[in-house]
Amino acid sequence: MLGLWKPAVASLFGLFVWSGSIGAQCPLPDGLDGGPCCAVAPDNIPSFPKFTQDALEICWQNCNINQVIPLQACWSNLNIAPIGGIPCGERRVRLDLKNAVGIQWTGTLRLQYSRTWMETDPAGFPLQVWRFLVNGDLRPPVPLLIPCPEPPCVPVFGKARFTGYVDYAASCAIVPTIYQHAWMLTHSCDSIDHHAGFPRAGAFHPDRAYTIVGPAAGFVPGPIQPTEGTPGSAFEDVRRRNLPPVAVPATCEFEERMTYLLTPQQQLCLCGIAAAPLQYLIANLMLNGVCGTSITTPGGPFLPGFISMGIGSWTIAGIYPGLERLRWNAGGYDYLDPCLPALRREVFFGVTTIGGYPATQILAGGLGAPLPLFFIDQSNSLTPPGGGTTMNVPYVSDHILNLNH
Repeated sequence: MLGLWKPAVASLFGLFVWSGSIGAQCPLPDGLDGGPCCAVAPDNIPSFPKFTQDALEICWQNCNINQVIPLQACWSNLNIAPIGGIPCGERRVRLDLKNAVGIQWTGTLRLQYSRTWMETDPAGFPLQVWRFLVNGDLRPPVPLLIPCPEPPCVPVFGKARFTGYVDYAASCAIVPTIYQHAWMLTHSCDSIDHHAGFPRAGAFHPDRAYTIVGPAAGFVPGPIQPTEGTPGSAFEDVRRRNLPPVAVPATCEFEERMTYLLTPQQQLCLCGIAAAPLQYLIANLMLNGVCGTSITTPGGPFLPGFISMGIGSWTIAGIYPGLERLRWNAGGYDYLDPCLPALRREVFFGVTTIGGYPATQILAGGLGAPLPLFFIDQSNSLTPPGGGTTMNVPYVSDHILNLNH
């Protein structure tokens, strides 16, 4: 199926360099495909090396590009393994964003495994892509210019919560393995990332949002991008993870096949004036899994439904990720989990990528069918180590969505 994933909780920290080559083993299934409902799965997610890459910070105002600032991003790995082993699919990294003056932003980010698939680059070489959803706080070591590049909320809280993703693309035909990367982090406007009723609520930048994206090579920021919607495809799945008490590893469960409808409702500028570019999409999501999982869109009170924000596109075919469009996304749903069982009102954050290199699903027995190139990934936002729904602050996840169309 579309891919495979994993999550976790942790308590001990220390420097840890991810190592190991997977090139000779591609395709490497993640172990989450094809099991019984609500059953624990033996996840198989490799380690990845740290990396440095040129990046861009985009300051948005009224859904227009206000300023674009070049940076260098350094992703360094942290060990979060509690006694008993690394938790299901969860990692932590330290991200330092630098310019000629020094570090502009720094912080620890949580990476939650989402899924994996195969791609073929323009030269015909195979790549296995591993996607992680990302969230965490970034802070400037010294004050920056307000409102760009530093959001007006940062002097109040000392930091800002960002959400997004990172893709690790591992070469399958080259030894030792070469890794390529694409990623994005966004701190949205007040109605989303300073939502009332949660920590860090308030009025700080109602007309502004902030995005950091890499690689910088060939990336063209732009608020108007293709939007998500129906039809769906035969490659969707949803997965849950079990969040135990602190210092006990989380466990993965097998993916659950499902069908969904994502029905667009309107395009607008959610972070600015009505006459601004229609950067945002609001849609209704309905989902039904074969094990009984279901999602409906109540239209509130946290978010009005599925929301996505146009970010821009990579424009050089020969540089990973190829000709690919990028959107940040979030969502507010009623989520029925038959394995708990429980019905919860939840908030999700994630990413939509559109296009890129031709992609193929990875199944337990090898390669599957070609994949539609709308990739929509989200995970829910819970108070660590596994409490109730939260917004505005770093979170852990026990529900992960992989949609395609």
